[in-house]
Amino acid sequence: MLRDLVISGSVLVALNAAVYQLWLKEILEVTVGVGRIIQNIEEFPYDCQRLEHHRLEACEDLWLDDEARVLYAACAGSQSRVAWNQATDRFNQSGRRPGGGELIALDIDTPGSDGLFNLRAIKPVDYIGAAGDTSFDPIGFDAEIIDAATIHFHIVNERPPVDYQLNYISAASMGANSTIDTFEHKRGATEMKHLRTIFSPEVYAPNNIAAVGGSAVVIANDHSGRVGFRKKLDPILGGGNLAYCSSTSSCHRASPLNLKFPNGLVRGADGLIYVPSTIDGKVRVFRLNSANELLQHIDTIELRMPLDNLAVDANGDLWVPGAPDFWSLMRWVEHPLVEPAKVAVLRVKKVGGWKNSGKGNTEYVVEKMLEDGEVKVLSGITTVRHDVKTGRLFMGGAFNPYLVVCEPR
Repeated sequence: MLRDLVISGSVLVALNAAVYQLWLKEILEVTVGVGRIIQNIEEFPYDCQRLEHHRLEACEDLWLDDEARVLYAACAGSQSRVAWNQATDRFNQSGRRPGGGELIALDIDTPGSDGLFNLRAIKPVDYIGAAGDTSFDPIGFDAEIIDAATIHFHIVNERPPVDYQLNYISAASMGANSTIDTFEHKRGATEMKHLRTIFSPEVYAPNNIAAVGGSAVVIANDHSGRVGFRKKLDPILGGGNLAYCSSTSSCHRASPLNLKFPNGLVRGADGLIYVPSTIDGKVRVFRLNSANELLQHIDTIELRMPLDNLAVDANGDLWVPGAPDFWSLMRWVEHPLVEPAKVAVLRVKKVGGWKNSGKGNTEYVVEKMLEDGEVKVLSGITTVRHDVKTGRLFMGGAFNPYLVVCEPR
């Protein structure tokens, strides 16, 4: 009996040690950030200021047209985002901003006397929303440069559900009625023409999107479902996935992994797909197989803190906002307009450059470029765009009532 107890005890100790090493240790060190040193913004060579305007609220995602020198921002209004956001289980569609969200354009080289960079909206035309109106609810988006004059914007559109008479109905039990909408924009114009809507069972919890050429896209579903108890377990069990949608708008599941809150994915300068996790601090690297349109996991980059939307600069480097303080992040998610969330900005460089497509043994250099431990300027940043020409950083946040512009010193 004593021998059996000793053996059983040894097995339990071994199991506990394994659980700690494989699960709890990662949660404590990576997700929660136990022992992590958070620096203050004065320690970094940037001067940052907030750019405040009611049309620059809740700009969760940004895209920089390096050639035309225009920054595009998908904005929804801070109060609206607090009311309506499937990822955080906020389903009060009556709290959405009248008219919905906007795609805003800023001329980054001409700030103007008011410092608003010739702020203007890019108006959708030939577009009809879920309820038969023209409102849309942009979250993440990507751009595909078609030619010297033409850009296609692929936008995650988190529409509210409607009944057969096009009346809004409660989303609490069914979630959002999300689609991917593609618009054609001519550089310099103030309009974008609606081209198509992708509606698919495989696009059920879209967080962000990566254009992969020829009007095809890869989409990150950040949870296992729109609503429900299983969704609440996703941070522990995983449940998100990646979907591929072709140029003909047919979609299928494309990732073999059960991902933990896959967030703002991006197509890299090497043609690979980079997918960050808001839970485990990893960026997973995938190669798209053109024959079967499936994604093969080929590498993982350890950034070791919760991550949000990735962005690629003109050098091919990846820029990503991280959350170094888990508890401030959780408070911010619950009360985003009151509680600040500490932010770090990380850069990922590929050793040897971005032209090679990766063979699973690629080396990466991860560097912290900016951090604001006292939340003096940065809070709740969800996307970072780096302008290689000037060195400036442009940042937006899912709930923030401002953009942030950082000038290098």
